[in-house]
Amino acid sequence: MQQIEQSRPVDSPYLESISSIRFTAPGETLMRPDGCWDIAILKRGDDVQVLRTGLTTRSVVYQHDAGDEILVISFKPSTFMPLMPGEIMRDEGVLLEKFGRCDFWIGTDVLEIPTFENADVFVERLVRDGIVENNDIVASVVEGHPKAMSERTMQRHFLRTTGLTYKSFTLIERAQKAMSLLRMGRPAAGVAFALGYADQAHMINSLKAIMGETPGQIARASAP
Repeated sequence: MQQIEQSRPVDSPYLESISSIRFTAPGETLMRPDGCWDIAILKRGDDVQVLRTGLTTRSVVYQHDAGDEILVISFKPSTFMPLMPGEIMRDEGVLLEKFGRCDFWIGTDVLEIPTFENADVFVERLVRDGIVENNDIVASVVEGHPKAMSERTMQRHFLRTTGLTYKSFTLIERAQKAMSLLRMGRPAAGVAFALGYADQAHMINSLKAIMGETPGQIARASAP
């Protein structure tokens, strides 16, 4: 095992998860699309960096050394940052400027770098100061109860908030479900049929493009 992971419960309507990873050996880890955007705190020795990422449409290889740590604050797709909206952050990561050792800039605001223990308090301040907001239209679509609106209005809100078209977002959701079923030991052909892929080859190509691995690789990695 190259990493130790922990997560904590969240009750904020703006958050999907708060998690941390500590790597115990050098190597490479696939960071896969999950339909969320993140603020990540990267620790390497005494160096600490704050990274703002947008929603991703493909896996990214993260190289790490033993002792490196990542705190990941994942925001729901309906949450957005007006200063850095989804449409300009898709598949992008921006290092936010530090202010001293323990603070960093977001726009004209200086905030304390959050920890695993106080990340939810950090998010509350982002909301209170208007740094992050929630798009009710996108939330209604993601939750499966869309508000009454035209297709054009929905797509415009979805693209600006998430950086993705709704179709692209659903492709990522389906790939996530496929990974979960494959990890449970379900046969690839059955997973492809259950999730509405045209055929098994279509699922193989989709998972390779989005998640960076084939169904066989995913299943083998999860085998006891």
